[in-house]
Amino acid sequence: MTELKTNEQFADDSSEQYEQSAIDKFISIILCRGDFAKQKLDAKPVSFFQLFRFATTCDRFMLSISALLAIFTGIGQPMICLIGGKLTNVFLLTKTFERNDTFWYQAYIYVYLYASIGITMVITTTIQYICAKNASLNITCTMRQEYMKSLLRQEAAWFDQQKTGTLTAQLNANIEKIKDGIGDKVGMILRGVTMFLTCVIIGFIYDWRLTLVMFGTGPISAALLSTMARQMEHSSSMQSNTDGRAAAVLEESIMNVKTVAACNAQETMIKRYAATLKACRKFALHAYAFAGFFDGLFFLVLYVFFAAGFYYGAYLYQIRIIMNPGYIFAVANLIMFGSYNLGVLSPHLMAVLNARVAAAVIYKIINRKPSFDSSSTDGMKVNEVKGEIEFQNVKFSYPKSKEHLVLNGLSWTAKPGDTVALVGHSGCGKSTSTGLLTRLYNCNSGAILIDGINICDINIHTLRNIVGVVQQEPLLFSGTIKENIRLGKLDLTDQEIIDACKIANAHDFINKLSEGYDTMIGAGGIQLSGGQKQRIAIARTIVRNPRILLLDEATSALDAESEVIVQNALKKAFVGRTTIIIAHRLSTLRDSNQIIVLDKGQVAEIGTHKELCNNKDGIYASLVKSQQFEAQQKPTSPPVEELPLETFHRSNTRDSRNSSGYGIMSSFTRGSIMSGNVTCVSIPEKSTEITVELNGKKKSKPKGLWQLYTNCHGNYGKMIIALLVSFLRGLELPLFVLIFDLTFVVFAQAKLESVLERILPIAIIYIALGIACLIVIFSATFTFGWTAECVVDSLRLRAMRNMLYQNAEYFDTPSTSTAVTVTRISVDAQTLKRSRSANDANFDNIVAILVLVTIAVIFNWPVGLLAVKSPVTHFDADIDRKYNAEVNKCALKQIVTGQLALEIVEQIRTIQLITGEEHFHRLYVQTIEDLLYLQKKSSPYEAILFAVTSSFMFFSDMISYAAGIALIYYGYSLPQEIFTASWSIATSGWALIMVSGCLNTFVMASPASNSLFRIINTGSDMNSVDDGLRPAITGDVQFNKIKFSYPTRPQRNVLNGLNLAAYAGQTVAVTGPSGSGKSTVIALLERFYRFNSGQLTLDDNSITKISLRYLREQIALVGQEPILFSGTILENILLGTTGKTLSDVREACKIANIIDFIETSPKGYDTEVGEHGVQLSGGQKQRIAIARALVRNPKILLLDEATSALDAECERTVQQALDAASSGRTCITVAHRLSSIQHADQIFFVENGKVVEEGTHQELVEFDGKYADLIRKQDLSS
Repeated sequence: MTELKTNEQFADDSSEQYEQSAIDKFISIILCRGDFAKQKLDAKPVSFFQLFRFATTCDRFMLSISALLAIFTGIGQPMICLIGGKLTNVFLLTKTFERNDTFWYQAYIYVYLYASIGITMVITTTIQYICAKNASLNITCTMRQEYMKSLLRQEAAWFDQQKTGTLTAQLNANIEKIKDGIGDKVGMILRGVTMFLTCVIIGFIYDWRLTLVMFGTGPISAALLSTMARQMEHSSSMQSNTDGRAAAVLEESIMNVKTVAACNAQETMIKRYAATLKACRKFALHAYAFAGFFDGLFFLVLYVFFAAGFYYGAYLYQIRIIMNPGYIFAVANLIMFGSYNLGVLSPHLMAVLNARVAAAVIYKIINRKPSFDSSSTDGMKVNEVKGEIEFQNVKFSYPKSKEHLVLNGLSWTAKPGDTVALVGHSGCGKSTSTGLLTRLYNCNSGAILIDGINICDINIHTLRNIVGVVQQEPLLFSGTIKENIRLGKLDLTDQEIIDACKIANAHDFINKLSEGYDTMIGAGGIQLSGGQKQRIAIARTIVRNPRILLLDEATSALDAESEVIVQNALKKAFVGRTTIIIAHRLSTLRDSNQIIVLDKGQVAEIGTHKELCNNKDGIYASLVKSQQFEAQQKPTSPPVEELPLETFHRSNTRDSRNSSGYGIMSSFTRGSIMSGNVTCVSIPEKSTEITVELNGKKKSKPKGLWQLYTNCHGNYGKMIIALLVSFLRGLELPLFVLIFDLTFVVFAQAKLESVLERILPIAIIYIALGIACLIVIFSATFTFGWTAECVVDSLRLRAMRNMLYQNAEYFDTPSTSTAVTVTRISVDAQTLKRSRSANDANFDNIVAILVLVTIAVIFNWPVGLLAVKSPVTHFDADIDRKYNAEVNKCALKQIVTGQLALEIVEQIRTIQLITGEEHFHRLYVQTIEDLLYLQKKSSPYEAILFAVTSSFMFFSDMISYAAGIALIYYGYSLPQEIFTASWSIATSGWALIMVSGCLNTFVMASPASNSLFRIINTGSDMNSVDDGLRPAITGDVQFNKIKFSYPTRPQRNVLNGLNLAAYAGQTVAVTGPSGSGKSTVIALLERFYRFNSGQLTLDDNSITKISLRYLREQIALVGQEPILFSGTILENILLGTTGKTLSDVREACKIANIIDFIETSPKGYDTEVGEHGVQLSGGQKQRIAIARALVRNPKILLLDEATSALDAECERTVQQALDAASSGRTCITVAHRLSSIQHADQIFFVENGKVVEEGTHQELVEFDGKYADLIRKQDLSS
């Protein structure tokens, strides 16, 4: 194996280019392609033999058997020409036929040979195909495993420079190309080359002079194919790269569909996707043009040599050097047969070339050596850890901003068992410190020590088991709650899981679920609120029992009451453990042994809460002051339990009485409004179901490939032209048969001295047919390729558009989750593109078969009908039905495999932090091995189908000649009629072989077509988004007795008679426990879901009657977890807007307190944010999201924990700005940090889906109810 590259050499893989080798350049120049010799490729194609790098001994044995049998069948196939020549000679030399027993016995010898060789060909071809197919499946299965294993071991710095959509597209599309290129296609190439060589050798045996004249087709064909291949390498490589970028756009759009919808950015993302598809299409058209031109040129050469061969053969016959005219037909047929099969190898050769390029991309990932390997066994395995942490002059910058030091000489120490808090402005390096401590990144200089040992000397898995992390954005995985917690430690007992959940304050809400700990969450089941997800994430960390605990805003999603309970539980659970807390909510840090204030990547202040507060001019003291509540009157109200329920509502607004009811679960919550951050632990069997019923509407019967041709809107012109040209192309073989029949007549009837004269016009006709082939084949290949690209790209755009306009409930269904949808669009589109191209390209063969059969029936109807209705045809159809059934099962399983791969790549950092690489790799291996089993189960059917089809000529000749000889013998038909009819049937077999080469593509296309059109045809808001009222909006919002349950949990009311009002210009706050329905209020306002009953009005207009697009123009949403898209800061802020200027953007950025950061960056507003905004800190992302909301100048501003990711100072600044910005607009805020809502005009305390307290901050404090209790827990002055 070649030596792996170092990490430095892979510093910028995405921009790495390769020059061709000296030999490649030399060949390019001698082939008159010096321009291509200077070009560089984004991925250097691997050698042919490197494609089999992952083949086992068994695979190599099967490939060897396959290769030998392919050669054997290549030798056997030309026997049909040899037998045909012998039989033709019998026809030409026999003078009388009727009741001629000699003719009968001489002719029937060859009929028996047809049968015996045909059966032998079927058996050997079946074995050859099965061996090749199974070996290719094994190799690509291993390749998938190695690719995923390599991804799981890469460091975070590398992922920062990648796009997950591109990585998964490479896995799905490129592996399929490799499988296509190393399986039966290699056998087809070997067989085709062997056929040609065998034909030439037999031709030399018959007559070396005539064979020598026609032999030139071989070298010229090889040169043409070589030139075509090299011309297409660059186009294929560029097409693969561009297609990966298109996949990345699709993925981030669908995976963040709610953010796209809230910003009215559907058309923006569609235009971005269309642009990448257009760029990809340009390279594909280059490839089609080259393929069509060289393919057509090949047939011109073929017919020129064919004409020369017959003319020269007639000359040799006339001068009596050749005594038997059948030899001329034998040699001509042999060379024609061999050359024809050599010429039609171009698609198979293209498949191998595409596989070489695809393998280069895959191997580039597999070969990459990370700077530190998370799967490595190197390093110390520390058993006893006290927990002392020391940062020694640590400097660090992110790979894409190397000039900007995030940490600039950071030094601090944490003693064993201490609780240390890191505080500071957003972007000061707090979360970066945790990334370095867990070795997601390595520091540029300096050192981090645990118990005096440099963490670089500790084994990475050991280190990550020592250090437990609870992140700011809790990431769970699709599967059961129990499975999610068990990811922390795989050998947990059920009781240990329950104990951990009790500590994390999660046990009670889990028990209230109908399935308890076995409840499916995420893409495979119900979704949880942000607080509920956070508590499960904490439980997952608790079970790991780490010596060092990192809490990166770990309780930010919890309400104050839950936060206190969890904080107390964590204190008990981690007594004696070192705890590092990063938090903006300073009330959680009061009891820390040490608080470290960071500023510009360095320690600015250090001390206890009390010590730092005493420094009135210090940074920390100012942060504390910003989060303290204003002085309030001492509560004088009686205890809560002494008050009747009615007195809880202290309001001077309209009636907001509550109806009774109980709701516990929120399927649509923080963490799911603006993002889908759930990946896959286990795939439930039901998720493999592609056919689903939505809204009680039964799906129409699948229409298969037919709908691919009836949905070509905007491309019918191209398709009709392509079909017409292809129809003309399909007449080639019938014309060839008719010309061949004329040739037979000349040799059968012409006098010896006039043979040469009569054959000349026929030779000219052959050349004319070649010229027509050049024009028609080029036109057909290009127009069909162009049509296929345009049609499938159009379908991809339609699918994406329809999904972006779907309601949120569509994606809550397991079989239509965002991950499944992305996989289906990507995989199905690739399958259909290959199928559409193959189907269209084979239209000419279908035309040829139909015309040839018609000619056979016209010349001799018994022979024609008997060949068509032969038992072989019925056997083929029966096998085809069984094969289709197996392929449908494979298609279903392939969706699951793609979904799992996508979700692993999406959440790979979380997997690394919980040391789950091995578990997820094992899970992925199990899934693809299940798929492998199904694919292998279908391969015998595919092999038999291919073998029978490719050997069809032997059986058709056997049947047609057996019947024809009898008809001639008994005087019912003339020899010429039988010859023409039989030759027509035999030639149709050539066309049938071409169709059989694409059989697998055809079969796979039908389920792919049904799957993609289900996505396209599913009802959405696409056509009604502009329907409805467009009233002038002032901002009055009224919830009146709203009841709501999520479609996946219809028996649970999340909102249970909610009454809530916000009036124009008011700032209204909604607070309460996690899962109480707060974020559901925002989801209903955005019309992500439809409520069950009640009234939701906007300025007295029912919200359901207002135009959806217009509604979202009036409303801006900022969620807790900010979602940014690949592109620049400016593109993200202007997402979905029209007519906004740079000055509008600057004003919004000034209000959001992000303008200084942007304008001091080297590229300013053109700074790339990276995929998911990875180049920015959490606070910076949030402020850009706020700017994105403000630039819209909305009438209603929805803030769902919008400032939770900001540091105290930024929060104060932004809060002041938002207060100013709320002038003239309604502002509805969901918050757990109560200091941020104390100035709200009205505060609603929601519990179990209904309002239990309401009033101003002062009124609720005086009331001394649940809100006041939370105030006391969060007030830093207490």
